[in-house]
Amino acid sequence: MSAVSPLPLEVDNGTRDVVMDDNSTVNGTDVDVPPTFLQTTGAQVISGIFVWFALFLTCHQIYQHLRFYTSPSEQRWIVRILFIVPIYAFDSWLSLLFFRDNYYIYFDSIRDWYEAFVIYNFLSLCYEYLGGEGNIMSEIRGKPIRSSWLYGTCCLRGKTYTIGFLRFCKQATLQFCAVKPLMSVIILILQPLGKYSDGDWR
Repeated sequence: MSAVSPLPLEVDNGTRDVVMDDNSTVNGTDVDVPPTFLQTTGAQVISGIFVWFALFLTCHQIYQHLRFYTSPSEQRWIVRILFIVPIYAFDSWLSLLFFRDNYYIYFDSIRDWYEAFVIYNFLSLCYEYLGGEGNIMSEIRGKPIRSSWLYGTCCLRGKTYTIGFLRFCKQATLQFCAVKPLMSVIILILQPLGKYSDGDWR
């Protein structure tokens, strides 16, 4: 096996250090790789400030909704959706704090479960705003679907809105809500076994 030739690297103090091509070892000894900005204490502090600011604002909004709970049929969905902000923000912060140990994979799994739950609640809120499935169909039944690249309906040229189309959209959304947590559970199983590498699709 041919050895990897070291590359000389000049540092700020004028000395010359030898670093391997893979930035890992030199003559069997470990070489410290400079951390990226996301791994520095400064990034963790800055992100922490914004996380706690987001937590404060969101908790205040949730409190106001619960205090003035005048429209339960809509506000229950809104409160559940608002909880994604502290969960997502806190998960991102913890991922920065424990980035080196790959603990963020476990934190992201919890986030994925709630993200799927939020998608379901957002769909329910949209139905509530529009008056329910029956009211939606009475408004759009038989109307042609406008073909548009912008809205992703370019492949629906010539089709009309039907109860089947509406339920297909609902089923496709709920399918995501089921598959997302399932995939995160599979990741949690494969990660301790060394069979999963985040971002590696080989």
